[in-house]
Amino acid sequence: MTGLDIIGDVHGCADKLRGLLLQLGFHERGNAFTHPDRQAVFVGDFIDRGPQQLETLRIVRSMVDAGMAQTTMGNHEFNAIAYATPDPKAAGEFMRPRNGPKGTKNRKQHAAFLEAIGEDSKLHHEYVEWFKTMPQWLDLDEIRVIHACWHRTSIEALAGAVDRGVATSDEFWIDASTNGGVIYEAVETILKGPEFKLGGGRVFVDKDRHERREARIRWWNGNVRTLREIAEIPPGSTTPDGQPFSPLPDTPSSEAERYRYQESEPVFYGHYWRTGPPALESPNAVCVDYSAVKSGPLVAYRWDGETAPIGEKLVSFNCK
Repeated sequence: MTGLDIIGDVHGCADKLRGLLLQLGFHERGNAFTHPDRQAVFVGDFIDRGPQQLETLRIVRSMVDAGMAQTTMGNHEFNAIAYATPDPKAAGEFMRPRNGPKGTKNRKQHAAFLEAIGEDSKLHHEYVEWFKTMPQWLDLDEIRVIHACWHRTSIEALAGAVDRGVATSDEFWIDASTNGGVIYEAVETILKGPEFKLGGGRVFVDKDRHERREARIRWWNGNVRTLREIAEIPPGSTTPDGQPFSPLPDTPSSEAERYRYQESEPVFYGHYWRTGPPALESPNAVCVDYSAVKSGPLVAYRWDGETAPIGEKLVSFNCK
């Protein structure tokens, strides 16, 4: 292969995936999309939310099986594994709760996937087992690919439990779903992204109308230093009573030092629901998630060996 096309979060939008692959020069031959000299690399989050769950999975899995794609695990694939993993300490319960208030929220998040796959069906369990084979990151020497955050400390913390990013035992999923452990904290960071407590009684309302007392960290910007700079708070955010959310203080932050990406290899990631025309936000870290399931385009970065990302190599497709 002479080039890699790194593709963002699909979330069950198979029509957009098919259109983007065709735009990138892939053609469907037999059961899989193929390209004579390129390979797709997916950042994960194939399931939940969108209308074409099974077709999305079919396209991606057939490409992986044909050697036409690699993929990292998204937090939604991880959540699906936890949802299907029995809790060894509570009979009839699962590592991602199905009952009670948390269960109601989890079922709502997984509704599109569960309805399409058939909850606890043979096909459901087959795909969960396939999700378990996905690496949680890809270090391809010249570039890195991960779903939410490349954090060297977290990756090293998983070294004894994974082989090239793939879990080596089913106990891993229990540990990764049990709050407070080293594996749990590491997986939360790389698949869901680091967050910090806003403090001072601060609360803002997110895109799903949930009240948030923590903010995501803008780890991809190697120049961030202060609380205001590291906080990923959408423009126009409000407090629960509808008032504009006040900016955070412009004071030094130890969280910025802990997470910001300063390594030389470009890193590609998804997860962060970007909007507007695809563009580089950082010289060395590229987000390819542009909210495809929320009417945005499905985006890819066409990498051909360059040592620094080029904005013009972001490619997008949206259905008319």
